[in-house]
Amino acid sequence: MYIVVAGAGAVGEQVARALVGAGNTVAVVDADPGRAADLAARGFAVTAGDAGVAETLEAAGALQADVLVACTGKDDDNLVISLLARRRLEVPRVVARLNDEGHRWLFDETWGVDAAISSAGALVNLIEEATGSARIVRLADLSAAALILVEASVTGASAARGHAAADLPLASGDLVAAVVRQGRPVPAADAQRLRAGDRVLVVTDPGGEERVRRAFYPDDELDDPERPAGLRGPVQG
Repeated sequence: MYIVVAGAGAVGEQVARALVGAGNTVAVVDADPGRAADLAARGFAVTAGDAGVAETLEAAGALQADVLVACTGKDDDNLVISLLARRRLEVPRVVARLNDEGHRWLFDETWGVDAAISSAGALVNLIEEATGSARIVRLADLSAAALILVEASVTGASAARGHAAADLPLASGDLVAAVVRQGRPVPAADAQRLRAGDRVLVVTDPGGEERVRRAFYPDDELDDPERPAGLRGPVQG
């Protein structure tokens, strides 16, 4: 997975190191030029700048990110970063660090937050659970009809992004049952072009799971050529 960690203080660095150790590609963003230079010297892919500015996140590769972690020490900054990541940059999954439990009620979908976590360890566990290999998930076996239900998540790296569900290279017997967008099911015909963050439900035969994967991520094992230079492989922290 490609993950942007916005805010590389002590907690942000701990999160970034753990995610790199788990095999993810990680880019960090920090507003302090000295801190950014120190992290870069230790092997991290770093962008120095204000993570509350779209251009800074874009420079860190947020347009291709699977996950963004808003991890500064200020809750108001984390909310702004989360909203920007979700609404403008269409990052499909946003996790935010919660510094003050009294602010928890703010950290929801209204601000673009999928989950708010207060400890570094819990942040890492949640991200790894949410992003491990869950781009394509087999949800159910429809044994009576000898079919299965597969969920495909559309991320910035998906070949399906920007295309209509009807144009997906699936078999004639595969059925796109629905598109789940912002928590609500939408008929595939009404969804128009697929967006990052969409989850597409496909009914297929038992051997069709790999076919669905290829339709959404044909080059999953390859580096994304559109990612900024220096961010393609896992950094060694």
